[in-house]
This record gives sequence, C-alpha cells and structure tokens, in this order.
Amino acid sequence: MRTTILKYFSVFIIYFILDVTYQAAFGISFSQNAQEEAGIKEIFATEIQNPILIIIWFVIMTTAIVKLVVEPAVEAKSLKIAALKGLLLGVTAYATLALPNGWSLADYPLALVFEIVMEGVLFAPAASILTTWWLIR
Repeated sequence: MRTTILKYFSVFIIYFILDVTYQAAFGISFSQNAQEEAGIKEIFATEIQNPILIIIWFVIMTTAIVKLVVEPAVEAKSLKIAALKGLLLGVTAYATLALPNGWSLADYPLALVFEIVMEGVLFAPAASILTTWWLIR
C-alpha cells in the first residue's frame, strides 16, 4: 500500500512541478503570443472550471503514467521501458489535445499545435523515468 501511494504521489508531484514550471517559464507566454499573432484572443477559461479541470487532468495523467508506464518499467527494472512508454503516452495524450484544435479551430496556430505536442514529449517521460528510477534504485 505504501509503495502504491508513493508511486502516485511521486508521479503527480514530478509531473505537476514540470508542467507548472514550464508553463510559467515559457508555455503560457508562447501560447498567448501565438494566439495573438493569429488574431485569437481570450480563448482560455479563467473561471473556476480552469483549476478544477486542470486537477482532473493531472489525476488522469498520473493514473495513466503509473498503470501504463511506471508499473511495467519497475517490474522490468528498466528505465528504457519507462522512457519509451512514457514518450508514447505523452505524445498520444498531448497530440489528442492539440491536433483537434489545429484542424477544427479557425486560425489556430500550427506552432501552438507542435508546442503542445512537445509538452507530451517532455512531461510524461520525465515523470515516468524519475519515478521508475526512484523506485528501482
């Protein structure tokens, strides 16, 4: 039970810190600039739905990372499995978010689509590798 709690807590904290740090340092300003250049303004929610849905997103991603990536990687004692499965999960999740915006929202910036997908390339594998490393060391 203790190991299960540690897995979930570790992934959640690592993922949350990576995402929030990235957004504060680069992501939010990049998104705003790309939208502004495209003539898209004020498309992001700022009311209570925003933080509630963000927490739900982190819980879903944490659960997916633990069950689909960390547990198989720890069982195999393999950081390579953590990296590859984390990459697959991250790209799939973020591309599923970004690509429909790109093909369905008028004037949605292509650069923003790729930037969002890159978040998946970064966050899920990093949380997966760090948690797996911590659990198998």
